[in-house]
Amino acid sequence: MPLSITHPVFIRETLTGIIFCLLIYGVVFAFPLLGVFVLLFLPLPVLFYRLKIGRNSGLLIAGVSFFILVLMAKGVALDTLYFGLLLATGMVLGECLERHMSIQKTMGLASLIGAGVVFTALMVYTIGQERTLSALMTDYMNQSVSIARQLYPEIGMDQDMIQTLISSMMIVMPSMFMISFMTTLWLNILIIKKLLKLKGITIKSIEHLNLYKAPEMLVWAVIGCATALMIPSDPVKIFGINCLIVLMLVYFFQGIAVVSFFFQQKNTPMALKGFCYFLIAVQVYVLILVIGLGFFDNWIDFRKLSASRK
Repeated sequence: MPLSITHPVFIRETLTGIIFCLLIYGVVFAFPLLGVFVLLFLPLPVLFYRLKIGRNSGLLIAGVSFFILVLMAKGVALDTLYFGLLLATGMVLGECLERHMSIQKTMGLASLIGAGVVFTALMVYTIGQERTLSALMTDYMNQSVSIARQLYPEIGMDQDMIQTLISSMMIVMPSMFMISFMTTLWLNILIIKKLLKLKGITIKSIEHLNLYKAPEMLVWAVIGCATALMIPSDPVKIFGINCLIVLMLVYFFQGIAVVSFFFQQKNTPMALKGFCYFLIAVQVYVLILVIGLGFFDNWIDFRKLSASRK
């Protein structure tokens, strides 16, 4: 039975969750470069206390933390809205995990909700600013690059190079957002699994993440997106390349699951596993290899999942 909002344990745990969110804010604002990585874990306090104490605690942590953020930022901007989305994501993940949804459904539903919220928020924001979305995002990119150059002046880039970079980023910005958001989902699910395990709690839907497999129909989506790149139409090509980038992340998750599966089967030492994961993170060729491993797992079935199901 959920605790009453006046119960001392409820108050203590909820305040602890809010403090964790504020600490993440502090790191993001004080150390912008480090903050990019720390921000990935903003949904975690909401998710953890949502599962531990209940829905009311998660809602209070997300709501109060967002209200404090608005006060700190002295208004609502694109960055503030993204922080709010991450806080709400903790609640969405908590609801999905409590209902024991499969990892595929959890990731899919949370991603669709996130994309829908961002699209709606951007439309409302652009109408309020009386500007086009393209102009708004271009200004945002220029501002971000300007801040980065001020913080790290050793980064030598002339104006032409900056404009080329911004133009390229504008093309793939939707997929870059989805990659960032889906990676955030995956990391928070991995960490909450470890935290709950320390508490002696097991959620069956995320117990065996190394058995993850993308829906087989996505293979046709990859083929369709690759075909779209050959069509002589810029909007179709942009749509195709953005979808293809997101699908590559999905198969990266499957490839990592295959790698993790064999690490577990062979009882690989922690040091060797850490080195291999580090190599995947920093070497683009190894990263592509893992994506290929996930994609071809649909036919080769490296983990023999089909046989085990039968």
